[in-house]
Amino acid sequence: MKKKLLSKEDVLQLSKLAGLTLVDDEIVKYKNQLEETISYIENLNELVTDNVLPTSSATFLKNVFFDDGEKNKRGLNLKEVFQNTQNKEDNCFKVKKIFDE
Repeated sequence: MKKKLLSKEDVLQLSKLAGLTLVDDEIVKYKNQLEETISYIENLNELVTDNVLPTSSATFLKNVFFDDGEKNKRGLNLKEVFQNTQNKEDNCFKVKKIFDE
């Protein structure tokens, strides 16, 4: 399989979307790692899947909702949800925007 080559600009765009600031050594390091990862994943294209049915879930769970009136014992209250965050606003997580538009 031919190795997918990424440009420096590709890595910088990914780092921008991830909110990371990279130095030149890191750009080279992550460029190589990402190329290897993409190459490895592209090996899946060589699999013969003609007789494999599509699936939207691999767990085969059905109706994971609770019956009306039943108490959800697995849920978290708001205090528990936000206990480890420093940035929240109106019961929502507050994050940096990633799009300029």
